Amino acid sequence: MTTVSAVLVGYGGSAEALCRAVRSLQRQTLAPTQIICVDQSADGRFERLLRHREGVEIVRPECNLGYPSACNRAAAIATGEHLLFLNPDAEADADCVAELASALAACPGAVIAGAQILLCGREQVNAGDNVLHLSGLSWAGRYGLAPERGPVRAAAVVSGAALLVRREAFQELGGYTEGFFMYYDDVDLAWRAQLRGGRVLFCPLAQVVHEYEFAKGSYKWLYLERNRWWCLLAHFRSRTLLALAPLLVAVELAIWARAAAEGWMGAKLASYRALWADRRALRARRREVQSSRRVGDRAIVERMSASVESPFLASRAVRRADPALRAYRSAALALVR
Repeated sequence: MTTVSAVLVGYGGSAEALCRAVRSLQRQTLAPTQIICVDQSADGRFERLLRHREGVEIVRPECNLGYPSACNRAAAIATGEHLLFLNPDAEADADCVAELASALAACPGAVIAGAQILLCGREQVNAGDNVLHLSGLSWAGRYGLAPERGPVRAAAVVSGAALLVRREAFQELGGYTEGFFMYYDDVDLAWRAQLRGGRVLFCPLAQVVHEYEFAKGSYKWLYLERNRWWCLLAHFRSRTLLALAPLLVAVELAIWARAAAEGWMGAKLASYRALWADRRALRARRREVQSSRRVGDRAIVERMSASVESPFLASRAVRRADPALRAYRSAALALVR
């Protein structure tokens, strides 16, 4: 029988919301054999509410580790064959875990399966088979559209709001990247898994309702941009980076223009400083990724999108650039091994 250890991380959100997330896990048709809650709050609010709940283990770090490192701390004591990571403000449908586990079981080469994430009200999609752009930008797939009910399919990225990963594969990958603190950790994990030959699956029938809010302040852009560049520099071979360099420069200029217009130029600049400060760790990760990879960059680029289809990034200029971006992708594929 498939065994699952579920992981939730609480920091500054509602303790009641996290309790609802826990209850949704305890109602699963394939119930997790272990539920681990990492309480990173300053006041211990999650521990107080959950410490007497049967089947829930509490981890209380000495400080706020950030989301990826907190997940790694929980994964270190997990006993299930699979790890389920669920956002603390999300509620999983009763058959969600069973659908994800079934998808992995049916595809031995798959290591990650992600759910379809719905906005409150269940009438619109929050995320699903998320897009990974040539520039490293990634956004919620099918955001704002009606939910779908279809077969499992391969994806470049799935949402970290609710994903199931084989624990052995997670350990081989070294878990989530320490130092990311927040955001882009799901992209990084999926990218590294595919470089090692693993498959990432999206399961529309595994559904989760998420209390989603895009706007989080300029600090969100700091981590998104720092972590995007970390992945580009760590995961791509030098030849691929050279082939994509003109596009990366153009996208960087466009991001600076958006940062200026929206008032987060300081966060964008801080992302560069953070990369420089972490340069030794980045070089070490690059050596590890390049030495352990089993798949060339061409297979990764083939799964990447040239188009920008996110409602958060759409503009007239982006639409006009779409044919050129598609042509660029074709040219890049000819240069990438």
